[in-house]
Amino acid sequence: MIVSGSAWLLLASLALAPTPEGAVEGPAEASAGEDAELHYGPEDVARLRERYALEDEPSLDTRKPKWRCLIADPGCGFGVELLATSAYAYRLRQGDISVSGDIFEWNSARVSYEVWVNFAAHTETIGQQKFTRFTLGPKVAVVGSDNEDLWGNFGIAGRYWFGRGAWSPAFEFSSALSFKLTGSQTGSIQPQRSPVGITADVGVNVGGWGAIIVGGQYDTPLAREDLPEKYRVSAAGSVFVGFRGNVLWGLPAVSAVTTHAVLLRRAEPQP
Repeated sequence: MIVSGSAWLLLASLALAPTPEGAVEGPAEASAGEDAELHYGPEDVARLRERYALEDEPSLDTRKPKWRCLIADPGCGFGVELLATSAYAYRLRQGDISVSGDIFEWNSARVSYEVWVNFAAHTETIGQQKFTRFTLGPKVAVVGSDNEDLWGNFGIAGRYWFGRGAWSPAFEFSSALSFKLTGSQTGSIQPQRSPVGITADVGVNVGGWGAIIVGGQYDTPLAREDLPEKYRVSAAGSVFVGFRGNVLWGLPAVSAVTTHAVLLRRAEPQP
């Protein structure tokens, strides 16, 4: 290959050109200061946490849910609970509608045995763990009342968790349609028809073990003209305050069964 004279002069000038002061031959390496600027410092992380409302030190609770989710727990995505309730009830029943103010009032008790099916409606993910914030699902219950009456109800129940720990508090609620199953007539327990009523309650739960609840029930009247008098049902209702808990730790079940037994044996017949 023939190289012209001007090309030789250019190559020679490049070879003899002085190297700039401080320059380093080969690939340039980033200084320690430049490398540090590429990463977030503690102040930057704190600013990001404040901007996105993140916890300073998120706690990762790696515990297992209680009783394989047979007791409600924030770590459960799905669960089934068997609950028992014992409560004080203030009851009212309509008397003769032709007489103004004819209302029967009395103090009593209320017990119920319930099954809740919980589905995760809202979840929260922390790292690789998922926690449930809000559950919602169907419920069924059998309720013991005065005069050896048994009521049934079915509806929905929900629970909102305020934390992720084993003893986290929660707000719970339930609402259901109620109907009479059996009643005492002429000294014997017989199936009894009734109109559909409504019952609802709210409560504060601790760790899924139990809750203090407040609720009420309204029984609509069954007063069709074509029904014999003995089948007619007056409007009635109740307000109750009590404790509802999971039967697996014993106390709620014992309390409900004891209250039911006393109600059957000691309570006087009511209208």
